[in-house]
Amino acid sequence: MRRNELSEILKDRVLILDGAYGTELMRRGFKESPEEIVLSHPEAIKKLHEEYVNAGSNAILTSTFGANPIKLSKIGLESYHEKIVRDAVRIAKSISKDVLIFGDIGPTGDLPYPLGERTFDEYYDNFQKTASILIEEGVDAIILETFTDILELKAAYMAVRDISKDIFLIAHLTFEKNGRTLTGTDPVNFAITFDDLDVDAIGMNCSLGPEEMLPIFEELSKYTHKLLTVEPDAGAPILKGEKVEYPVTPEEFAIHMDSYWEAGANIIGSCCGSNPLHTRKISTVVGKRGPVDRESKKIFAISGPSSVVNFDKFVVIGERLNPAGKKRLSQAIKDEDVNYLIDQARDQVDHGAHALDVNFGVEQTVSRNFMSKSVAALSYKVNVPLSLDIQTYDFLEFVMKRYPGRPLINSARAVEEEFVKRASLVKKYGGILITLSMGERVPESFEERKKSIEYALEMAERIGLTRDRLIFDPIVLAIGAGSDARETLKTIKYLDSVGLKSVFGLSNISFGMPDRSYINGAFLAMSILNGLSSAIMNPIDEIVMGNMKASLLLTKRSQIEIEKIQGTDELLNFVLTGAEDKLMKAVDDLISVEDPVSIIENHLKPVMDRVGDLYGSGKIFLPQLILAAQTAQKAFEKVQKLIPSGSETGKFVIATVKGDVHDIGKNIVATIVKSAGYRVIDLGRDVPSERIIETVEKENPVMVGLSAMMTTTAPRIKEVVDGMKKKHLNVPVIAGGASLNETLAKDLGADFYAKSATDAIKYLKMVIRT
Repeated sequence: MRRNELSEILKDRVLILDGAYGTELMRRGFKESPEEIVLSHPEAIKKLHEEYVNAGSNAILTSTFGANPIKLSKIGLESYHEKIVRDAVRIAKSISKDVLIFGDIGPTGDLPYPLGERTFDEYYDNFQKTASILIEEGVDAIILETFTDILELKAAYMAVRDISKDIFLIAHLTFEKNGRTLTGTDPVNFAITFDDLDVDAIGMNCSLGPEEMLPIFEELSKYTHKLLTVEPDAGAPILKGEKVEYPVTPEEFAIHMDSYWEAGANIIGSCCGSNPLHTRKISTVVGKRGPVDRESKKIFAISGPSSVVNFDKFVVIGERLNPAGKKRLSQAIKDEDVNYLIDQARDQVDHGAHALDVNFGVEQTVSRNFMSKSVAALSYKVNVPLSLDIQTYDFLEFVMKRYPGRPLINSARAVEEEFVKRASLVKKYGGILITLSMGERVPESFEERKKSIEYALEMAERIGLTRDRLIFDPIVLAIGAGSDARETLKTIKYLDSVGLKSVFGLSNISFGMPDRSYINGAFLAMSILNGLSSAIMNPIDEIVMGNMKASLLLTKRSQIEIEKIQGTDELLNFVLTGAEDKLMKAVDDLISVEDPVSIIENHLKPVMDRVGDLYGSGKIFLPQLILAAQTAQKAFEKVQKLIPSGSETGKFVIATVKGDVHDIGKNIVATIVKSAGYRVIDLGRDVPSERIIETVEKENPVMVGLSAMMTTTAPRIKEVVDGMKKKHLNVPVIAGGASLNETLAKDLGADFYAKSATDAIKYLKMVIRT
């Protein structure tokens, strides 16, 4: 089926997608993954397909969720990749009934740099291999589901769309109860980022039951103009006897689906714990309905992985990541010193920048790899969106493709070839384009600027880029060279009067003049009075920032407020900001007056406790948590070397249980615990219960951490706990993973449940004190 044909169907009716495969096959006695079952018991996959279709599914998923090369390599099946994907599609297509086949692609289970080691290109190549086979085999659509990071999802989207412009494409993120993904993306961010892209539908699945997922889905529906899809779990799993079950009955599930239909869902299915009975009830409730009409909000905003900046309030864009006139920054770029860039970026954010302008200077001397790494590190670690000031077209495209969010692009003149090339990149990869109010020559008058603005709007309309994807630079020229600043002010006022946003480079006004701060501050105040939306400026200049704040107050325009996650403890601030040099100096000062154990117990551990509290309360997200842990870990290592042998603070054994190859959560916990001063013994993933028990017996740890991502492997936790009891190993067990909740973890015999990565520190502290 062609893409436009499926789109037409969805204008008239809501489609019913099938339900779970992994948990349902497990309930039927299978212990392997669905991808393995495709090879060993294809008839079981076909039978389940048929049951879902008979229950009312209009579309079924191929059993290829984990069938990407990276994921398959973790269970030794990479060489079977092509066979699994082809066979899975053919099994689905062998159903005699008239049903749509959706090719299913799930994530790799690995985090991107700088949170992990995966690069955009590794993701892209991995997903393209699977997508190309699915499309060759003739699926009707492709669904990207259960992704937890927006960059990995973007890579999967690009991989599919570069193969086929004609395949119907659905993109999903998986949200936690706090309304954010693992790496901090919220539904608004997801909406504005993927509304720019050439996907047909967006939505969410997994991790949450229908009641918990609904408010997150409703938030997404308010801000996206795409079609909507949804697949909640059948509630949180519980242990009944020796079996893991899901509590939401088909009847209860179907009642909730009525609310999803009202919120605008076009395709409705179910995820973990569901079965054909759930599908039958869903079909009964919403299967005959047409979609509801909905109006979505448009917001003028840019974003990074865990931040959204809305231009309805005045936006400060930090200018200091530009090597012009900055020898130290130029040298850092030459040396490919990403950490120096991060330090400079964070300093600007600490002084009030809401976004950062990134310029690499002489781009031909800078490697693409460094550009990509710098943009990724700044995006994830500094937690503000970026303005990409990259002039070379090929370099700009390279970075835009890999940007984890919705960027600002700086900039294009209103000259046809230049504007169309850059606007086309914005249209393809997403973002907002800064458009200069000038053509071939630098304009002196407001009238010249106005003509350029009108021409740019005409060109944008011609290529299908809407005006809410443009922000105009009214052109600031140096008054020291005789330019008239009032022409810029007229342009700002005009842009505001016709509903267009504006941004300029403030420092240009005072170039070559003395007392630049005063000139910059005064001109910014005048510009704000005339309706300026944002400025690329120096947030560290107190005079300029003071003028800005006063001007916004007097004009009754509020500014974006960014909560500073800082405290009175300077060690905490150093850890949160990744200021490694300052932290190590502070530790050196402590070493001169306190013994090492005291430094750990009274200074470093309390800092990590506070970091854990901030993460648990949603004030920082995973990227900032990992940065804090990596920074603190170096301080712990330094101090621990001074502690006499035999005085270590304690061991922590951690493993992902047998049959489970997912280790994102396990790796994060290991990093956090190590950063709190414990010796971590990480056994890896897919670890036999016997090996875990043997290690506990040998190492005598303070606690054991067990991770189970899949419902099928959760019972292994009980296997380990029971095995430890038989050997009289009285060591507390903390369990975590997407398949678990507190009730299930306790039913499986764990002493503690890790809801978040920082819970391990909290419980370790509790155990040691008792």
